[in-house]
Amino acid sequence: MAALTPSSEVCSELLKLYFGQVIAQTRKALATLIQYNFVKFEMSERSNNIAEYSAIAHHIYSLVRYPKYLYLMKVKYGDQAEILLEVLLNQGQDNASHVIFQAANRLREAESGESLDPAPLYEMFTNLAANQFIIRCTDVTETSSSTHRIPKLAQVEEKDEFSVPQLNIGPLAQKLKDKATELGSYSDSNIIWRVNFDRFEIEMRNVLLVNAAARRVDAVAGELFHLMLEMWNECSRFGAPVTNSIDLNQIRDKIRKKTDAAAALREHLDNYLRVLEEDESGLLTKSGDAGGGQYVLNYRLVFEKMACATLDSIVLQKFGPKALRLFKVTREEKHIEHDHMHSLSTILPKEVKMLSYQLLEHNFLQMQELKKGTSTSAPIKSFILFHVDVMQVVRMVLRFSYQGLFNLLVRKDHIAVENKRLFEKHERMESLLATLQGAPEEEIAFVEDSATPAEKFLIAKVQAFSDLLTIGSVQVDETILILEAYIQYVDAK
Repeated sequence: MAALTPSSEVCSELLKLYFGQVIAQTRKALATLIQYNFVKFEMSERSNNIAEYSAIAHHIYSLVRYPKYLYLMKVKYGDQAEILLEVLLNQGQDNASHVIFQAANRLREAESGESLDPAPLYEMFTNLAANQFIIRCTDVTETSSSTHRIPKLAQVEEKDEFSVPQLNIGPLAQKLKDKATELGSYSDSNIIWRVNFDRFEIEMRNVLLVNAAARRVDAVAGELFHLMLEMWNECSRFGAPVTNSIDLNQIRDKIRKKTDAAAALREHLDNYLRVLEEDESGLLTKSGDAGGGQYVLNYRLVFEKMACATLDSIVLQKFGPKALRLFKVTREEKHIEHDHMHSLSTILPKEVKMLSYQLLEHNFLQMQELKKGTSTSAPIKSFILFHVDVMQVVRMVLRFSYQGLFNLLVRKDHIAVENKRLFEKHERMESLLATLQGAPEEEIAFVEDSATPAEKFLIAKVQAFSDLLTIGSVQVDETILILEAYIQYVDAK
């Protein structure tokens, strides 16, 4: 599983961007990182009085995906879910009542300023837990023994991991009505929650698959696949490499109950299922004929094809279309001799020799020598076979992706530092203009003229370049998501 771990450079850069340079107060730094689920501790096997700390690289890397998490919640459940998640991400770990209290205050500020009923927020928090987007933290048991100075960690029972305790909403609503700034202790103060990053990763993979279905067929196919994903999630274990099956009759019932389903989906369901099943992407696998046809989602197969498509895209951009043809032929043939490459790829032998050398040099192709002796006295014949070790190439590309993301983060940080004064001046001007809404045009023009044309041009240029870096980070992260999913499902086989 080591190859799944994001590089230490990426994790270090993300921690620096979000929390600043490493501070001298090590204890405070560790406490902060533990609060945000980036570091864990356990009692040392050598001594009961020594704690051993280790970084959780995947949780640190999730900082890159926070905006995606928030957008996903907004699309899936609405503004209340987005605010609840944002509060919990900002706090790292917190109890349900305090998260609901903070979210209600945020919503009150954003809307009319009147007190908000916390009951819908409590229901939404419970819904997020039921769908495993948030999870109970490990209970910490204090010990008074002089020989055990390290707190003991008690694992939460599986049945309680996603169970939100019943809250008395009345006192919480009264606090909000009184516009209190602090909630104080509450009945669930000792029950702490955090964001379940593993669940969000699965959901992001599902989003990739829905987008793939819509891109390869049409928007209606994307809607159908999204509907089927919801059904698979209800009947399958989260993270399973292959889902449980659902049948055609169940799909029809689900569509019938969905009032806003597209008319084309109701009329041509059989056709869409057949197209998705026959598509080479492997998005849909038919596992039986009972109930009109049974369908499963084979995550391992789908992400293997997506990983290969990612490698194909990289080879195409780096070496050109002929190299891509050679790469695909070699991968499909498993093992192939050099003399057969040109006949199967319809590329001239001279070009095959050059392109195969380039792919071999950059580790996209692997070479294996086989020796065959006909007798003890006769010379030994050797055969050189070319092949593609997909797992090896995926791990290599994943390593380069982490390095590319690190470079993007460093560059973005450098731009922010170099233009700090300019950004601060621009923010002051924007906030001042926001307060002058409805003011005379002369006052607004005076504030706008406080920035010179050269400064306005520079800030626009810097912001545009920063946006390009952000888009690049998103694209690299999508590649990382696909490759990591492939490695995870293959290793779980």
